[in-house]
Amino acid sequence: MTPIWMTRRQALGVVGGGLAAATGLRWSEQQLRAQPPGWFTAKPPGAVSFPQGAVIRTVLKDVPPSALDGGATMFHEHLIGVGSYSTPPPASACPMPCSPPVGPPERQGVHLLVDELRATAADGVTCIVNSTIARPTDQQVSDLRDLATRSGMHIVAAGGYFRQNYPADFAKMSDDAFGERLVRDAQAQRWGAFGEIGTSMRLEDDERKCLSAIAKAHTRTNLPIFTHTPHQSCPSCAIEQVEWLTSRGVNPRSLCIGHMSTITFSDDRLADSFKAVVNAGAFIGFDTVGHQMAQSHIPERQKVSRVLQLLEAGFEDHLLLSGDFAQSHNLKANWGNGFSSVVIQFVPKLRHAGVSDATLHKILVDNPRRFLAFTPKR
Repeated sequence: MTPIWMTRRQALGVVGGGLAAATGLRWSEQQLRAQPPGWFTAKPPGAVSFPQGAVIRTVLKDVPPSALDGGATMFHEHLIGVGSYSTPPPASACPMPCSPPVGPPERQGVHLLVDELRATAADGVTCIVNSTIARPTDQQVSDLRDLATRSGMHIVAAGGYFRQNYPADFAKMSDDAFGERLVRDAQAQRWGAFGEIGTSMRLEDDERKCLSAIAKAHTRTNLPIFTHTPHQSCPSCAIEQVEWLTSRGVNPRSLCIGHMSTITFSDDRLADSFKAVVNAGAFIGFDTVGHQMAQSHIPERQKVSRVLQLLEAGFEDHLLLSGDFAQSHNLKANWGNGFSSVVIQFVPKLRHAGVSDATLHKILVDNPRRFLAFTPKR
């Protein structure tokens, strides 16, 4: 029997401790799993449909889309490929004096991220897509497999090129030859998507060539694509990307135009660029939410207002959320929200603004599964 003088927190610790002994999870994780947020269980009416034979390709194996119905999927994050995460973060990485580490010893790399991902799973996230700005190294892909195995998180490896970060022989290659290289890389490293595919404020010739190659690689594999539009607010970039890719055979249901959350109201008050993406049949990438962005300083209240505008327009089937996490000082171990920033920082704002749990379930759970699911060609 629990003593009557124990606090509620202590009582939960006793109960959770027993559960943890049986399952290997920490009691705080058990508490969160036992009390999921409303969006977790409030499924919208109607079944989610997927193409015949569709799978979602993780770094470990192909899984059916139903394997990802147990939580949110973050379609654009950075586990590896943009630098090393550590606790405490380097002083140069903090926007203000760094907070002290939660506790010794200082940690970095895969060992630190395993704990981060376990805590992220406890917050209701079941899958993370790792974005790269160039071809991942074989060691990075090996690290992703290690992370997935040790943390239990579904991890999808993505590969692609970010603006000018092309291979040394890119200039000599045709878009068809580069597309074939992308196909080979995707097969060799088990990519589950192409991304992030970046362009500049003004589309350059080599970026057009890269987009054409990505389109060719997509038509040969059916792999989904997510892009990068500049963080400096570029409605025309989103329109240009969706028109360029879909006109070259990309299936719009497998295309997400990224960083549209950085388009300001002053640049597109009526959401014309968002309408263009939806009218083409593609997804809107709202993938800079839940934490401070180094290159975009739009208050989250404005991003909430934009989501409400899109929902009012009937675009809920085309909206994807993610954080584009890439900063060491935002790790949970460094007093941040980690890879859970969307579900524990941004989603509560949407709920407070009146977005229903059923709609949030569709955006967090169903839409990303529909985006990532594809029928393999080769």
